[in-house]
Amino acid sequence: MNGFVISVGLFVEPCLKAAKAATTKIGKVPVHVGDTACKVPLTTEYIDKAETTGRLENKRKTAKC
Repeated sequence: MNGFVISVGLFVEPCLKAAKAATTKIGKVPVHVGDTACKVPLTTEYIDKAETTGRLENKRKTAKC
């Protein structure tokens, strides 16, 4: 779920604000990853960091789902 919201926010221009709103509404998603070093990114921080560092990918004007 986090990956989808991040992808939509970073790749589809009209959905950036909606993705940010969704991430604040969803909040932190608890995931049990077992005994691995895997980490689940907090979507609000991930999107904000991508924006501030200029890593917004080639934005698309529409999305095909």
